[in-house]
Amino acid sequence: MVKLLDYDMEELAQNPNPLAAIVQAHRTAQIAKKDVGVRYTSKLSLIKSLFERGYGKGDIVQLFRLIDWFIALPKFEEEQLWQEIETLKEDKKMPYITSYERIVIEKKLQQGQIMNARNNIVQVLEVRFEGVTQELKQTIEKFDDLELLGELLTQAVKSPSLEVFESIASQKTAEGKLLAEED
Repeated sequence: MVKLLDYDMEELAQNPNPLAAIVQAHRTAQIAKKDVGVRYTSKLSLIKSLFERGYGKGDIVQLFRLIDWFIALPKFEEEQLWQEIETLKEDKKMPYITSYERIVIEKKLQQGQIMNARNNIVQVLEVRFEGVTQELKQTIEKFDDLELLGELLTQAVKSPSLEVFESIASQKTAEGKLLAEED
């Protein structure tokens, strides 16, 4: 029995065994490390190879998830990769990911944006003012609307004092509760 780890990358790419794709993705991630260009090219190549190996939709989805986990890309490159995959899907007439999974992925991305927005607000407040309380941080954590968080970030930058910002945040919280009660 030949061990998959003894294969070189070319042999792994030709091997139909799904474990070969996993080993190839892991080794690629190790080789590429911090080079975004290498990660991008390698990730795209690996994903294309899933289609070429003749795997079924379920296998492609599972292997794609592993590749996505092993080889992370910055947002711009991930969007660019997504466009290339969409083209590949159309060419091969093989959807590798369901619309439900796409919605889940987009929701996770939005949650990440919300967390970043919240963190940015707190960071700006901590740089500008002393005494940012845990209570205020918890208030900021309650907001989950990106547009509102953008407004609060602007207020964090423009507010002349922490008290003014706290007043604005309290007002937005009250407005949010009023809207929730109306629904």
